Amino acid sequence: MKPIEVTERQSLKHQVIAAMKQYIVDEKLTAGDKLPTERKFSEMFEVSRSVVREALSYLENTGVVRVRQGQGTFLNESNIDKLLDNFFFLWQINNGDIRDIRGLRLIFESSAIDDIVARNDETAVAALRQIVQENLQAKTLDAFREADMAFHKALLQATNNQLFAQLTDVITNYFFQVQHIELSLAEYKRVGEEHAQIVNALEKGDAAEAKAVLARHMKQAKD
Repeated sequence: MKPIEVTERQSLKHQVIAAMKQYIVDEKLTAGDKLPTERKFSEMFEVSRSVVREALSYLENTGVVRVRQGQGTFLNESNIDKLLDNFFFLWQINNGDIRDIRGLRLIFESSAIDDIVARNDETAVAALRQIVQENLQAKTLDAFREADMAFHKALLQATNNQLFAQLTDVITNYFFQVQHIELSLAEYKRVGEEHAQIVNALEKGDAAEAKAVLARHMKQAKD
């Protein structure tokens, strides 16, 4: 590794962060692998240990690495939760519109429907059918709300795409956390019926119908 030129402190820290990321790539490190010590990084980049410590702290705070007291620093598994949590927090305080999140959900869940139908994934459809049957047993607002979220998460996870699942899980969680989507018992019962209609369409291999029901279903959410 080339030593890092000393510039002003903030810029130097970011240069060290970039250099650490490049080191991880060059060394082909994977989740669970241990990174060099602060002292080793300091020698490699020819910078002070305090700058190395700041860079490692940044990587820890953004979820790239985790520090085990007395053991060292280790590379994390891929996870975009922290990144998206920060994004949605900033989006919210900058007057974000919940309709934007609903639009994202419609795009992603429609994509999941296309994927399930294209793969003729009978296992995924059977799992969704089971969830629908369980959801119909809900009696309270909280139970209906949990059932609604469980169905949509299962639909997205049926893609078996880890990155897609992580991304959409954060979006779904955020959407269901906001207070804009409180429905009545009657409305939630209709939501459950629409879940069943989506599964019926999936069983027929009719992606267009499933997506049409989904689009109407999404409009149940109140702004």
